[in-house]
Parts: sequence; structure tokens; C-alpha cells
Amino acid sequence: MDVEKLLRFCIEKLVDNPQDLTITRIESSDRIIFEVRVAPEDRARVIGKEGRTFKALRALINLPLEGNPHDLVIETA
Repeated sequence: MDVEKLLRFCIEKLVDNPQDLTITRIESSDRIIFEVRVAPEDRARVIGKEGRTFKALRALINLPLEGNPHDLVIETA
């Protein structure tokens, strides 16, 4: 399964401005980082109360779908 597609699917359902969503995959020797950029007004939706949504997204992408551990970074556009 493509982790980036899964992440995009989930985040598009959370935000009001899915056209502003960009996901960049950054690979290093020991992990894969997904940098997520959303509109400033959608940032709180992606992070959630006390970071619950962010933690859930991070847990989802760290399921053993691919070999390397994954990490998630959220920024506003």
C-alpha cells in the first residue's frame, strides 16, 4: 500500500481546502518523512485537540506497510 496516498486520502477528508494540501516524501537512510503542508486555517484540524489527530495519523503511517519507519511533519502553506 502506498503510504502517501493513504495519508492524502485521510487528510483531504479533514481539511476545508484540500486543493492547498501538498505532501512531500523525504527519504533518509533510516526513515521516511512525510512533510504535509495545509492552509493555515486547516492546521488545527490536522493536528486535532491535544494532537490526537496528528498522533493517529502518525500511528497509521507507522503500521508495518513498508520497511522503514515513517515520520510526519505538518506545516502551513
